[in-house]
Amino acid sequence: MAKEYIEMIDIEYVVDEQEKKSVYVPGMAKNMLIGGRDSGNVFILCLNDELRKSIAAKVAEKLGRKYVMVSRSDGNPVLEKVAGGDNQIVSLPRGAAKSEKVRQMLKDSGKVMFIMCDFMSLLNASDGSDDAREQISLMLNRFEPSFMEAAHHIVRSDQSEEEILQD
Repeated sequence: MAKEYIEMIDIEYVVDEQEKKSVYVPGMAKNMLIGGRDSGNVFILCLNDELRKSIAAKVAEKLGRKYVMVSRSDGNPVLEKVAGGDNQIVSLPRGAAKSEKVRQMLKDSGKVMFIMCDFMSLLNASDGSDDAREQISLMLNRFEPSFMEAAHHIVRSDQSEEEILQD
């Protein structure tokens, strides 16, 4: 059987949108196109607050981008301001993705990554009490569907932090 050689061709797409812009990412050989606005923003959602903050800080360090942590008390005006920025790794609180308007704004302003935690990993991060079990169940039911709808990428939390960063 004769070997067949297939030539691979790069295809470049040109999008004619007024709001699109390319952002140069340090360390990259060319402009990196990420997100709806090509902003370089990455928004990180996770039910485990400590894991989310840790991964966001490590991603920012690895990519040489600004790390921004938004807290629950900051509210939508801060989310809108952050979404308008460029080249940021943003750690978002649980309630950030509850609103359809905010989910769409995040999707349009960068890549949204959801670090998906299962029940047992959340229970292991808690005190393991019956109250904790009930709270975890409520959190999973309340926030996970919104996170999944907002996410461009879903990464499992049952991996090591190095594997999560690689994903």
